[in-house]
Amino acid sequence: MDYIFPDFVAKILKKPSERTQLEASLVGITCMILGSLGIAIYFIFFSEVNVWFKILIGLSGMGFFLFQFSTLATTYLQYFMLKSALGLYPEDYKLKLKVNEAKELVKELNKLIEKDGNKSK
Repeated sequence: MDYIFPDFVAKILKKPSERTQLEASLVGITCMILGSLGIAIYFIFFSEVNVWFKILIGLSGMGFFLFQFSTLATTYLQYFMLKSALGLYPEDYKLKLKVNEAKELVKELNKLIEKDGNKSK
């Protein structure tokens, strides 16, 4: 027995690759976001429940959405880093990413130079 899972479940959970796990997480989290938004919108706008209950649904829906979105963003960054580390992106995409990184670096350098120039005056 591994944690709370029996041996046959633990064996099943060990089989998928990290990439498959991350892809499944991305799809699952996206479905949960869409489902929770749909349920919250339905209860807020199309049901006849108390106004206070609608407010609570709206607040909890917003919190749930923010939590799920942050989880989605974190999972996507893990997925992106894994694919980058394994070299799974095509060369033209890697070049595009490097060009974008260079543009951001130039912007940051210009801001630092401008701040430094303003301090010396």
